[in-house]
Amino acid sequence: MRLSELVIGIPLLICVPPQTSPIKALPNGVLSKLTVLEREYCEDQFGDKFKKGCDRKFAANLKWQEVAITPTGESAILVENQNLGFCGSAGCALYLFVQKADTSYVQVLGTQGDIGTLKRFKVLEEITKEHFNVQVTWSDGKTHSIYRWNGSRYITPN
Repeated sequence: MRLSELVIGIPLLICVPPQTSPIKALPNGVLSKLTVLEREYCEDQFGDKFKKGCDRKFAANLKWQEVAITPTGESAILVENQNLGFCGSAGCALYLFVQKADTSYVQVLGTQGDIGTLKRFKVLEEITKEHFNVQVTWSDGKTHSIYRWNGSRYITPN
């Protein structure tokens, strides 16, 4: 090994921390359910002519995490859409997707999702119809919406 290889190789080892687990991509079934929003975003940003790579830029600004929504471990995918036009002072658009028996996904947080952040979404211990209740805390940090499972989706009681 030459000295130049050693000198160049050391900073790379120091600067690039090892990954302990691979980064998982957002499931394609969830991404396909957001196609309408992707199209809306690309049209707003670039007009009638979609810019090449707009779909990748849209997907890169979707932050997500998997959350357990039942005591038996059924999970859902919580998505925060951080793209331009989907965020405001209250937060960004939030969606919760569950996988159906046919392996497709359906959005189940309210009728069209909610506004907030991944950090302000909480799965509660209380259970309604065999699903945990969930809470979205508003941007003031005090007010919140509690959603309960109605058998097919999470709703806020009136």
